[in-house]
Amino acid sequence: MVRQDIMARAQNFGHVVHKITELWDLGTLNIDSVDPAAVLCFEGWKKFRKDFDLSFKPEEIEHRLTSKLGFSGTPDRWHTEKGILVDIKSSSSMLPAVAIQTAAYQILIEENTGIKIKKRIGVQLTEKGYKIEPYDDRADRAVFLSCLNVYRWKQRHNMLDKRQQ
Repeated sequence: MVRQDIMARAQNFGHVVHKITELWDLGTLNIDSVDPAAVLCFEGWKKFRKDFDLSFKPEEIEHRLTSKLGFSGTPDRWHTEKGILVDIKSSSSMLPAVAIQTAAYQILIEENTGIKIKKRIGVQLTEKGYKIEPYDDRADRAVFLSCLNVYRWKQRHNMLDKRQQ
């Protein structure tokens, strides 16, 4: 229900923030190239990283994975040794659906790497730093898988409708 131009600006800003945090984590960010509008989010990411003493390996940053269950995703970050999955958000609020999104990412990471994810968190980067939202409801995985099944059912149902016309 958001106007398309507003949504496009928000999505673009999110992409910029993700790229800045990725380059920072890889040690290749040219700080002079940072969009001034994204500086506060970037500062929030630096503070989060310092506070949580997380060191990420480059292959664990924005790494696209595919599941044998037939879905793909790009988890933002995961810390192999600590078993922590981190999803970065630059939005003005943390939507409840992020819990389901991180459950899907957990499935992807565990299936593709054998790593056991022990903790899922959303990190909302704000003008004042960051906020953390922990996701520890075991039902999130079942909700995601249910949504995936409904999506597949709808795809099959829509294909049947087209054949009958």
